[in-house]
Amino acid sequence: MFKELVESLIKQKLTIAAYESLTGGLFTSLLTDVPNASLTVKGSLVTYTNVVKVKIGHVNAKIINQYGVVSAQTVLAMAQACQKLFASDISVSFTGNAGPGMLDNLSVGVVYSCICYNNKTYPFTFNFNSNLTRSEIKLAVCQAVCTELLKIIGKN
Repeated sequence: MFKELVESLIKQKLTIAAYESLTGGLFTSLLTDVPNASLTVKGSLVTYTNVVKVKIGHVNAKIINQYGVVSAQTVLAMAQACQKLFASDISVSFTGNAGPGMLDNLSVGVVYSCICYNNKTYPFTFNFNSNLTRSEIKLAVCQAVCTELLKIIGKN
């Protein structure tokens, strides 16, 4: 699936960048496992704390304070900042709760992601099974977003 995505991005001469929190760089790692990914992947930013999201990742602290770090609003701000930081055609962002307990009153398995492409935003909310491991949740959201990206770039 990631091979198909990278090949499609290259064929369409599109660049991609990621802003990852919950996934800890896994999405970009899966992309760069594919040969020639350097022709499309501009880079990624992994921010695991709110302070780093604000200071380095250019997410407005007011958004995090008002809506929480695990929210549709924060993941949108992350995707928009990513697209500006990397000057990429496509940006993808991830935030969520991989466990083991509640986070910002959200259950384990709640994940938000956002794709920015062609001046449009595509927000996603996932509710993965709370019995999955952290690694399984991270992989599941990366795969789900890869599938969504293939649908989106296939439309254009």
